[in-house]
Amino acid sequence: MSTAPADMPTQTRRREGKPRPLAVLVGLVIVVSAVSLLAVLLFPWQSLTSQRRSIDHAADTLERLQAETSHLAVQVAEAKDPVVVERIAREQLSLVREGDTLYRLNVDPADVIMLPLAWPLPGVAHLLGDGEG
Repeated sequence: MSTAPADMPTQTRRREGKPRPLAVLVGLVIVVSAVSLLAVLLFPWQSLTSQRRSIDHAADTLERLQAETSHLAVQVAEAKDPVVVERIAREQLSLVREGDTLYRLNVDPADVIMLPLAWPLPGVAHLLGDGEG
């Protein structure tokens, strides 16, 4: 076995301060692989979270619409009940049954509305029947 002295330059000895081209290439491949792996894992994750948000929003909308549908179904069932229909007709539409006594109150607006003396629109006082205006 022959051994070379330590101060003799050899081809196998690493040059100080200069990286080997093979080491640079391996490092570059590792960095590109890591970035590619990150991109492959990150983009589907974003898509997955976006789809989850969309599903949650759709579930909330479905729940709201189901509650509204059940409320409307109750209203439809009530609309088929003649007692409820009569109550609504009397309260909201001021309808009366045949044979009911209808009372009308005639109120003079001048008795109800008191305009201030310095009212800027004198025609309103005249319309109300107020003799001052």
